[in-house]
Amino acid sequence: MLRRLALPILGLALAAFAGAGAARDYIVVGSTDPAIVRGQAYDSGMRLTLAPGRTVTLMHASGDLVRLRGAEGGVLLPRRQSSQADAERLAILKVIVSTDQRGPGVTRPMRTRAGLCPEPATITTLDAVVQVHQGGCSAEATQALDAWIAAHPPKDA
Repeated sequence: MLRRLALPILGLALAAFAGAGAARDYIVVGSTDPAIVRGQAYDSGMRLTLAPGRTVTLMHASGDLVRLRGAEGGVLLPRRQSSQADAERLAILKVIVSTDQRGPGVTRPMRTRAGLCPEPATITTLDAVVQVHQGGCSAEATQALDAWIAAHPPKDA
């Protein structure tokens, strides 16, 4: 009897865990509201408290950039679905976006697989940014991500 129940219970536990891991659909990449910091993650369709005159730029798990303008009572984040691969990429991009943004000339400890990091200008896709970051070149990945965001203007929602 216990064996017959073990498999369905394990399946439900794994499904709940997978759903919890994929819950965040957006990360903040820019904000004029000091209460909303870069790297915060939000669910699709949730209400965000954003005062009139303030803006927030969000990156969806797919890589799309969306700008929201504040309103009385806050704003609703667009409802979007994302695949598991997009959610995993977004989790890594969240780490890159939310790292300490140090000033120029400040050295960071670096570990690399091959000992060499690519020039940030040669990193042109989000997947490449993730690969470079996973390879230990976090400073170059951060610069490349910032350049990618600057080159892809957000759509107003």
